[in-house]
Amino acid sequence: MNIVALVDCNSFYASCETIFKPDLSKKPIVVLSNNDGCVIARSSEAKKLGIKMGIPFFEIKQIVKKYPVHVFSSNYSLYGNISSRVMGVLKEHCDRLEIYSIDEAFLILNKYSERSFVSRAEGIKKIIRKWIGVPVSIGIANNKTLSKVANRLAKKDELGSQVVEIINQKQIEISLKVLGVGDIWGIGARIEKFLQKNSIYTAYDLYKADPRWVRQHLGVVGERTYRELHGEICIPIVERSEPKKQCRVSRSFENYVTSFQDLEKRIISYATRASEKIRSDGLQAKKITTFIRSNKFNNNNKQYHAAQTYDFISPSNDLFETIKFAVKALKSIYRPEIKYKKAGVLLSDLTPEGEYNRDLFFYQSEESILKKIRVNKVFDNLNNRYGSGTICVAKENYEKFYITRRQNLSPAYTSNFDDLPNVN
Repeated sequence: MNIVALVDCNSFYASCETIFKPDLSKKPIVVLSNNDGCVIARSSEAKKLGIKMGIPFFEIKQIVKKYPVHVFSSNYSLYGNISSRVMGVLKEHCDRLEIYSIDEAFLILNKYSERSFVSRAEGIKKIIRKWIGVPVSIGIANNKTLSKVANRLAKKDELGSQVVEIINQKQIEISLKVLGVGDIWGIGARIEKFLQKNSIYTAYDLYKADPRWVRQHLGVVGERTYRELHGEICIPIVERSEPKKQCRVSRSFENYVTSFQDLEKRIISYATRASEKIRSDGLQAKKITTFIRSNKFNNNNKQYHAAQTYDFISPSNDLFETIKFAVKALKSIYRPEIKYKKAGVLLSDLTPEGEYNRDLFFYQSEESILKKIRVNKVFDNLNNRYGSGTICVAKENYEKFYITRRQNLSPAYTSNFDDLPNVN
C-alpha cells in the first residue's frame, strides 16, 4: 500500500524573507504584489492581526504602523530558488514526487520501512527546517484529497508537530467533522453555496451524503471528490507537469496612465516578455489577448475593463508578430477618457514549437520563417547573456515602463554574488 503525503511550506513567501533575517521570526510579515499593490502572502502573526489575502496595501497602512508589520516587495527569484531547494530535498525522501505549486508537493511513501509514516514525515520536516530554514506542514493519507484535509489540520496545529495522519475510517470521520465543506480540495465558492443550501455544511455532511445525489448534482468531478473522501484513489500522482496552455504577462501601474502612447509602450513590453517566455519553453501560441482596466478599488474614477483577442494566421512565437497583434488589439479597446491602472497580454492555445496550421490564403516561405527564427534567437541570446532589456523594440522604452515599483525588495541572497549575506 502506498501512502500520499502533502508537504506544504508555511506562509512560504514570508518564510523565505525570514531565512536570512532570523530576527523577524514570529513577527508579522506581509509580502506585496507587483508595484507593491496588494497583499499576496502573510505570516501567521499577520493573519492574527486581521490582514486578509488580496487586500490593497493602502487599506492596511494603519495596521502596519500600529503594530508594526514588516513589509516586503515580492522577490520571485528568491522564492523560486528556495522552492527548488525544498523540492530537491523532497525528491531524496520519497518514491515519487508531484510538484503541485511553488510551495506544495505530493509525495508517495511506500510501506516498506521500519519507521512509521509519521516518523518519516517528521524527519523530512526537520531536514527542510535545518538545511533550508523553511517550516512545513505535512498531511498523510490514502489519497490526495484526504492528504489535503490532513494538511489543513496540520497547519492549525501551530504549537505541535504540524504532522497529521488520517489513515483509518475513524481518523477520517473525526477529521471531516471539524472541516467546513468549502475547505475540501476541489470545492469552490459556487459549489460551497449550493451545498450549504442543501444542508451540507461540513466535510462530514458531504461524506455521509447519498452518492447518487452527489453524482446527479456535482457531476463526475464531485463524485470523484466524494469517493476520495471515502478513501478511494481517484486522482493519480502526476510526476511530469502538463504543458502550459497559456502565458500571461501583466502589471499594475505605479501611477494612472491615460495616453495611448504610454499604454502602447507597456503593452509592447508585456508582449515582448510573453513571447520570450513561450520561446524559452519551446511553445507557440494560436491566440493573443490584450486587456486594460481602470482601478477597481477607486469608485471615484470611471470604471472600465476591456479585452480583445485575435487569432494568429499560423501559430507563432515571433516577437514582432506578437507585438503587432498586441498593439492592434489595444487600439480597438482603448478609450481616451479612462484612467488606466493595469494592462496585460495573454498568449493562449499554446502548442509545441514547429507545428503549423497552413492557411489557404497565406503563404510564408521557409526562408522567411527561418529568418524570423534567427532574429528571435539573437534577441533571446543577448538578453539571456547580458540581462533582460539589453536589446528591445524601440517603442518599448524598457527601463521606464517595464520595471515595477518595489520599494521594500529584499536582496537576491541566493542568485547574486553582490547580495550574498555576510556571516559574522
